[in-house]
Amino acid sequence: MEPLAILRADPLDLLFENRNKSYGAYPLRKYYNQRLLISMGITLSLVIAASFVILYGGQNAGMISKPLVPDTYIEAVIVEPPPKPVIPTVRPAAPKPPTTVPLSAPLIVADQPIPKPIPTVQDLETHAIGLTNADGKPDNGDQPSKGNSLNAGTAKTDEAVEKEPAVLDRAQVMPEFPGGLEALKRFLMRNLRMPENNLEEGTQVQVIARFVVGSDGRVRDIEITRAADSEFNQEVKRVISKMPDWKPGSQNHRNVAVYFSLPVNFVRAE
Repeated sequence: MEPLAILRADPLDLLFENRNKSYGAYPLRKYYNQRLLISMGITLSLVIAASFVILYGGQNAGMISKPLVPDTYIEAVIVEPPPKPVIPTVRPAAPKPPTTVPLSAPLIVADQPIPKPIPTVQDLETHAIGLTNADGKPDNGDQPSKGNSLNAGTAKTDEAVEKEPAVLDRAQVMPEFPGGLEALKRFLMRNLRMPENNLEEGTQVQVIARFVVGSDGRVRDIEITRAADSEFNQEVKRVISKMPDWKPGSQNHRNVAVYFSLPVNFVRAE
């Protein structure tokens, strides 16, 4: 391009000098202002037309939607329905009473003599109670007689009753931490501390503690059944001793003392 033409040329022509102007970028930049004015004009025309329709079309629609009041009206005549016929109610006949038979008169018999006399109070003091009369030495109350059925039944009952141990391994209803198992986990996570030990990363140490939950819910007699290093054992005992009172276990509808085992895992994160 000649020097004088460069001064009068458009910067866009200078930019696309010796380039393919028909590729698309040149006409888009060349006629961008014209397209912008045309699009703005079309948009403004549409806005004006829509405003006109809303303003004047709504008024005409409101005028058309008004109902016309007729000059005449129709009077409604209400005709009462004829009364319903009264149907007489028929009462059912009373049921017949059931058949009866006379009750036989009680049979009165003469008094019969007692075949054996009734033992007196003095006889009961020196004799044992039995089903039959038997001769023997007087009973002083130290040893039950063979015929004494009441004493024999009491002895068998005493032998059948087994004494329950002071602390049960398992009960019908096991003790429960206040709030349940999730509350117990939260308590351990909040109170347990990792001892200062040369425990490698990713290593797990388990300590199993056994303790007694008394009939009053208090925790006592803590012992370690599966031990690790002394630091871990002492930490488990310390946290268990801080536990609140549990809900005690029950056996035959009464509170009892029960053993409870608790595993605690120490894990050093990687």
